[in-house]
Amino acid sequence: MKALRKCWAFVVKDFLTDISYRTAFAGQVVSLVFMVAAFYFFARMFEGTTIQSLEPYGGDYFPFVLVGLAFSSYLGVAVRSFADTIRNAQVLGTLEALLVTPTPVGQIIVFSTIYAFLVTSLRVVLTLLLGMLLFGVRFPDANWLGALLVLVLTIISFSFLGVLSAGVVLAIKRGDPSSWLVQGLSYLLGGVYYPVSILPDWGQTLAQLLPITHALEAMRLLLLKGASLGDVQYSLFALLLFSAVAGPISVFVFWLALGRVKRDGSLSQF
Repeated sequence: MKALRKCWAFVVKDFLTDISYRTAFAGQVVSLVFMVAAFYFFARMFEGTTIQSLEPYGGDYFPFVLVGLAFSSYLGVAVRSFADTIRNAQVLGTLEALLVTPTPVGQIIVFSTIYAFLVTSLRVVLTLLLGMLLFGVRFPDANWLGALLVLVLTIISFSFLGVLSAGVVLAIKRGDPSSWLVQGLSYLLGGVYYPVSILPDWGQTLAQLLPITHALEAMRLLLLKGASLGDVQYSLFALLLFSAVAGPISVFVFWLALGRVKRDGSLSQF
């Protein structure tokens, strides 16, 4: 119960900070509208054309890329928000003070990212609504319950990448290579903008090591084709396996980095 109250306090704090910058919030909404519209008009170039690589997802490019745009947002916030929590505390000089509070460091980092995930969820909903209300996308057979399960597994697997990034920020202070490497490979090979099947063999092999590949594959089949959980069991297993492997590794790296900076006395350096 105490943990929930602390979590709520972090969410309220971040919300009050966010609404104090209303122009920035409005700018994000306008930017999202422009981005969705741009991909809609891009997709019109393929009208009347049969694209074999899109057939497993219904054949239309715009719904395909709309799901990719929406749910890939979670990767960005997961990779950045954990590291940003550490980075901001270093810059403000509050990291050492936070670490000596009764609240465990793990809770501080997780609670500091909850609001970012809530805002991202709102962004995902808004992206899908824009596609539906303005550009005629429909999800008549969507398996929303299955999509919710995949979403939970997606957030968990992406979050472990964020914990790893936070550990790297603690250790090297700047220029976290894990962040740009993971995001770069994910957007290049993970099927955000185009099907993984069009990649060369080596690209398809590498794509199978990225959680975003399996998350988007499952999401598209569930939302666009009304697939059952049995139909996406390979993707579910891949997400679970990734979490089982990356989870302990990322937590170990983070605590290793935290112990090192504590011994070096470099917590407040950035």
